[in-house]
Amino acid sequence: MRMLLWFLVLSALDLAAWGDSLELSWNETQARGLSQELLDLFVGISQLIHTGHNGVPTIVSRKEWGARSLTCRAQLTRPVAYVITDQITGMECEEQNACSQKLRGLQSRSVYTKGWCDVAYNFLVGNDGRVYEGVGWNIQGMHTQGYNNISLGLAFFGNNLGSSPSPTALSAAEDLIFYAIKNGHLSPRYIQPLLLKAESCLVPHQPLMPRKACPNIITRSAWEARQTHCPTMSLPAKYVVIIHTAGATCNVSMDCRIRVRDIQSYHIDAKDFCDIGYHFLVGQDGGVYEGVGWHTEGSHTYGYNDIGLGIAFIGNFVDYKGCESGDHAHCVHVCLLLVHSSFIASMLFLLAAR
Repeated sequence: MRMLLWFLVLSALDLAAWGDSLELSWNETQARGLSQELLDLFVGISQLIHTGHNGVPTIVSRKEWGARSLTCRAQLTRPVAYVITDQITGMECEEQNACSQKLRGLQSRSVYTKGWCDVAYNFLVGNDGRVYEGVGWNIQGMHTQGYNNISLGLAFFGNNLGSSPSPTALSAAEDLIFYAIKNGHLSPRYIQPLLLKAESCLVPHQPLMPRKACPNIITRSAWEARQTHCPTMSLPAKYVVIIHTAGATCNVSMDCRIRVRDIQSYHIDAKDFCDIGYHFLVGQDGGVYEGVGWHTEGSHTYGYNDIGLGIAFIGNFVDYKGCESGDHAHCVHVCLLLVHSSFIASMLFLLAAR
């Protein structure tokens, strides 16, 4: 059976340590505005994947946008295996002159306030649909500690706070990625990361910022789990594996509870697992069902069970097209679950494989 499998690799890096929220973190408004695109990432490596694409990006050179001389020296060995995307807020612009002015301000903050040698990214994509050269193809960026020497950093800017990048900006990013692959800057088997700022349901309420709701977790006792004894899980986990259970899905709580019980019985009685194989399961009813939980080792992915948390969508999502507006609560709850800082780290890298 072919199943679409997602691996989310988690780093211990806290994005807040790299600077203020203007440049390197998502706030609540952005998270809501970008929610549909973020959820769509669960059904593929990226909305920027090229499929028969042959566009050539319009690249505004450093000289054209008025950049200071490049003083960075760390060379980037190509092709790189990663593309790391980010979105910069507070830099609204819709045409080249205005976007160039915003970039000059960003460069000044990066150099004089942060002490970096230049802007953090290899390229930046404006809401005007143009690609602006950052440190370029040959120099390492300063966007993601531990990955700067193996990745291209790509940042969107220019869109209004809380809104997604414009279609022309997304198309320009797609053209840039295709161009990078075609010209040997980026591996054809590249990985498109997804970055999220860590947040916890346990943190105190922040003034002027709505508190994010905790996921609706249905406990083992609520779905009448069988009593079991499995090995203890060492935390924090290094990986999160997102997969689907295959078979029938469920849309109402009672059906989901029955489905989870059936999966547990199948795993124990037919597969000889010590319990249900997943740490948590997510139903189309919007509920997150406790499997073996945070502290117990799962049986979801050979080689990753002792170091990874297994999150399973209940059902078969090989041909799933993403979360529709009326049923995406379960996806949002999974995102919240993944950034629970007591159990996993703060940065997520999304890989897709069949």
